[in-house]
Formats: sequence, C-alpha cells, structure tokens
Amino acid sequence: MRKSTMRIAATAVGTVALVAALAACAPAGSGNPQEPATGAGTSEPVAAPVETPEADEFGVVLADSWKDIYPGQYATYKANEANSPEGKMNYLEEYPELATMYAGYGFAKGYDEAASHSYTLRSISETPRVNDKTLANCITCKTPQFTAMVNSEGDEAYARPFAEVLAQMSEPISCYNCHENDPTQVVVTQRHFAHAMGSDAEQVPVEAQTCGQCHNEYYFDPDTKATSNPYEGLAAMDAEAILAYYDEMGFKDWEHPETGAPMLKAQHPEFETIYGAEQSSMAKQGYSCADCHMAPVSDENGEYSSHELVSPLENPAITEQCGSCHKDIAGEVRGWQKEVTDREHAIAADIKRYTDELAAQKDSLDADKLAQAQQIQRHAQFYWDYVMVENSEGAHNYKAAHANLDKAEAQLEEGFALLGIA
Repeated sequence: MRKSTMRIAATAVGTVALVAALAACAPAGSGNPQEPATGAGTSEPVAAPVETPEADEFGVVLADSWKDIYPGQYATYKANEANSPEGKMNYLEEYPELATMYAGYGFAKGYDEAASHSYTLRSISETPRVNDKTLANCITCKTPQFTAMVNSEGDEAYARPFAEVLAQMSEPISCYNCHENDPTQVVVTQRHFAHAMGSDAEQVPVEAQTCGQCHNEYYFDPDTKATSNPYEGLAAMDAEAILAYYDEMGFKDWEHPETGAPMLKAQHPEFETIYGAEQSSMAKQGYSCADCHMAPVSDENGEYSSHELVSPLENPAITEQCGSCHKDIAGEVRGWQKEVTDREHAIAADIKRYTDELAAQKDSLDADKLAQAQQIQRHAQFYWDYVMVENSEGAHNYKAAHANLDKAEAQLEEGFALLGIA
C-alpha cells in the first residue's frame, strides 16, 4: 500500500504532536471580521478588533465560539473533519520491518497515519502506545487547553498523569493554538519552541513558526519531563546536529531489547526539514507553510485563508501559482516521493537485517566493538526515521531527504563491515 499524497503536507498529518497550522489568516483587506490577518511575517494586527467571546476554565476561547464572527474560517476549519481516522494507513503493515526496528517501544504496538487536527484528542485517547506510566507531556499539541495549562502552571504540568489530564480536555487543535484568543494575530503559543527559535525567529515567517511549534523534532526532558527541542537556532536544526545533541547528553528513548542499543525515535521534523540548516528552496524564497496549505477563498464577505488544511496539489488556487517555476508540479512531486519512498523501503530492510545480525552476534562481541555496533544501529535508524516520519516523502526538501538517507546507508555499510557481513 502506497503512502497517501496527503502526506506531502506538514498540515496533513503529524504523529505524536499535530500542529496548529490553522495559523495564517488572510492578507489585509477591508478590515471586516471575515478577514483577520497579520502583516507579512509579523504578529501586528491589521484587522478591526472584535469582542472576544467568553473563555473556558483553561482560558481558551473554543472554536465554536468564533463561528458567527468568522463564519468562513470556521466552516473551512470544520471541513477538516472529513480527514478522519477511518481507513488510514497502518505503518506497521506498510513497513513490516518496524516490528524489529521499534521493538521494545510503544510504536511497535500501534502506528497509524494520522487524521486531521479535528481528531487529535480521539487519536491520543485510542492509541495503544500509552500506559499507566504515561505522562501528560504526551498531550502536548493535542489540544489548546493543555497548551494553556502549561503556560499557566509551568513545566510541572508536563509531569502530571496522562489519564488524569486527558480526562479534562475537550477541544482538539483549534484557534487558540495559533492565535491565542485574538484572531487578528498569529502567535507561537508553545513556549519551548519559541525558546528553541531564539533570535532566529526574526528570519522565519511567524505563520511558519506557528505550524512549526508542533511539527518539529522534540524530546521529553529526563528530569523535568517537559517537552523540549534538541537545538537552539536554525543552524542546529538538522538530523546530524540533533543526533550529536542527543549523543552528548546521553539521551535515549528506549533500549532495544534484542541488541541493547540506546535508541532514538524521531518525531515529525517538518519545520527543521524546511527551515533548518539545509533550507528548502521554498523557505529560501520566504514562503510560509500557510502559503502552500491554506488556500485563499472568496465569498460575499471578502477574501480569507481557508482553514481546511490540504496538500497544495489538491487545490488549483495554489498549484496555479507554482507554474512560473514548475511546468508540472504534480509530476515532479510524485517523482520525488517515489524515489524517497523506494529508498525508505530498501533501507528499512537493511536496518532490519543489521539489527538481526547484531542481535545474533551481541554476546560474542567485546565491549568496545559492541558499543560501536550499537551506536551504528542508533544512528542509522535515526537518519532513516528522520526522513520517514517527516510526512512529505521528500516533497518539502528533496535534497535533504536524500542526504539523510545517504547517511543511513553509510552507517549501515560501516556496521555490516564491522560485523563481517557482506
């Protein structure tokens, strides 16, 4: 079963943390409430303010409360419900090697293609990956109510029991995640990501950061349990630098039960892939996520940005704008994705073979050779995972995807030689 082209977008899915890509409203227009907007790359309001509806107990104005004030945005936001969990790809079937690669970790129990932001709470409540030891940090980016809780209570909220906190939540990803309670602004509500951007925040459109605050690579701090990013600044946002960060701090997500290797699970590094150290061509030209995934819409109230988050290839209003640089953008993307996905499958088979070989030889290797072989497993799988989970199959940054797959292959070549395997 092939991956869906919906995975082109950072907006179509997210594995553990789904972004608030509801970010960018329309460009400045007449100023009527149907057109809340920000200036290009800023959070300065350019639309007339409106009376803010009453917030819930967490301080969040729920999406339903805005529906009469911003009917167009609300209607398109609700259209995301069509992208439901039913019929989604099971990655454990698409990549059978994951049973070996993720052995001993929650993703070996269940790993389905994500549905839209409308189902973030349902998906996290139904996943087999959680257990009685799971903490509330797993709810990061699943609901604006938890975001508001963290911003109010501090990092202590991350360490609260998962089930206890989830039972209090009712709102999936919605307006607050990207606008707080002011639709005339676009903001980064996840403070850990704002910290990770540092002074480089000035170099990236705020609409992209608002998506990136959840579509990124993150880890849970071993001491505080806080959701954290393994970098500060754009130059440190690539797979190699992130891997070095984890290695230096001795961080692991789990220990592989068959090989003893200290393993890492990449999350969904869309932002790093597009805007990080090896920027995509679109990022270099100043585009934001919203430019590709939130099409302009016009109705009797004027023009605004659709809040139905889709692949740009599914919207002629967006793809028509690609024609000045791409003769056949759909064909190009299909080609990029096929090449990347074919390599993912081939390398996954090699990772499984290497893991099996290491498990078979583990007890006969001396300590130094075993440690080297385990590190190769850790590094090769992380480079592969960084590409596979990024959700665009190479479309966001074709060159970066292949560069990381090259590094995975180089690690495996070294590993097979170390184990004496052709």
